Amino acid sequence: MCPSRRRLAHGRADVSTRKIRILVYSSAALFNAIRHVFQGRDEFEIIGQSGTVRGLALKSEQLVPELIVANLKPVRNGICSAVLAIKHSSPLSKLILICPLTDLNQTGRRCGADACLAPDNLLVRLPRTAAALSRGHSSDKKTRTGVGS
Repeated sequence: MCPSRRRLAHGRADVSTRKIRILVYSSAALFNAIRHVFQGRDEFEIIGQSGTVRGLALKSEQLVPELIVANLKPVRNGICSAVLAIKHSSPLSKLILICPLTDLNQTGRRCGADACLAPDNLLVRLPRTAAALSRGHSSDKKTRTGVGS
């Protein structure tokens, strides 16, 4: 039986084996890189990808992910409206934004994103940030501002 479906003797799910479900909003190339980063990490499961905010909203309502990783590069303007649409469609999901500029990171945080990461260190910081947010911890100051090592 799959570890994410194990049950304890008294009928409740074994939380320690439950996977953290991640939905990704990005290009296909970035999605493949993100999927590769989480490959072999048993606590995470990539459950889908969308290239549009509307598609992401529909998938997040259907799949109910714990985390959404969204690349804001495709959003030419209206970052706040994109963040609000994502949070509205999946209010319980934590939202990690990928923003190329510090001012976009700050705007994303003000509009409701739980963390913002710069693309230059994304593949190193993403698993750590995802794990911290899934445990209920807020992201660190470097992650919030998008300035990272």
